[in-house]
Amino acid sequence: MRHTPRSTGRNARPDGRRTPERLLALLVLVALAGGLSAGCAARPRRDRLIDNQRIKVDLVREVKGFTTEPRGFEHPAVISKERVRNILSAVEVETRKDDRGILRQPAFHPEIVDEVARSLSKAFSEASPDQEIGVLTIRKEMRMGVFHKKYLTSFLAYMDDGHLYLLLNRVDWPIPQSKKTKRLPKPRRDRKPMDFRAVNGEHMYYVGSQALEIAWQDPVFRTAYRLPGSTRGEKRKREILAESPMTTEERKALRKEGIGIDQLTPDQLRALADLEEDRSAGRITEAAYQRARRQLLRDR
Repeated sequence: MRHTPRSTGRNARPDGRRTPERLLALLVLVALAGGLSAGCAARPRRDRLIDNQRIKVDLVREVKGFTTEPRGFEHPAVISKERVRNILSAVEVETRKDDRGILRQPAFHPEIVDEVARSLSKAFSEASPDQEIGVLTIRKEMRMGVFHKKYLTSFLAYMDDGHLYLLLNRVDWPIPQSKKTKRLPKPRRDRKPMDFRAVNGEHMYYVGSQALEIAWQDPVFRTAYRLPGSTRGEKRKREILAESPMTTEERKALRKEGIGIDQLTPDQLRALADLEEDRSAGRITEAAYQRARRQLLRDR
């Protein structure tokens, strides 16, 4: 009886038989295709620009495979830290605290404004047209002479079409004790970890519930600028005037435009009600109201 020796070549299978060359080639192609498809989705690549205990600034680009996605931002850009400080000091957000109250507060606590303004000015001067800026800044609160709590404010920023865009992510977010020694959550476009609304007005326009389009080159930002109804750097609670989520006037306007209430999300309904209240109370101009409303309905 003849003995067939086992193959010991590189194509040998555990049972000693050789894997057909065609099958081996097919397996290689499948593996390569899987690797390529996994790399098709764009992912953020962060290059650290500033890194200290108070603030971390990244230049963020989107990468597919090994190629940087073109973004076409207006970077590098020269914007003074004084102008950035005036802009940041004017940005405010509102958070619904209960059924009858809304808390309005600065998006950037006065204690962190100077540091963020200086860092953002530097980042804009060094960012490429394909990079946006990611910022994480930490505010420490002292009690009885020692640091008691830490708060995180994070956002993305870029310049395009003559405007500065701020995409807020977290505003004065209390950092849990378990997070103090771990990596802090980075700002991302597809995440809304906190429930708040950016306050819009003249020169600072709504482009999303937590994003603003800012006419940063306007002369108004040469000095300190305040939106109508500004808290002037403090937190302030105000009462919700309207019981219903939307006024009769707004419902009629929507019907004229052929938009049904069922086509809007609860967040959009609430934002429309808030905008209507802001206009009625004189906190925003008619032009700012109409622009914010158009943007809100465009997001349907």
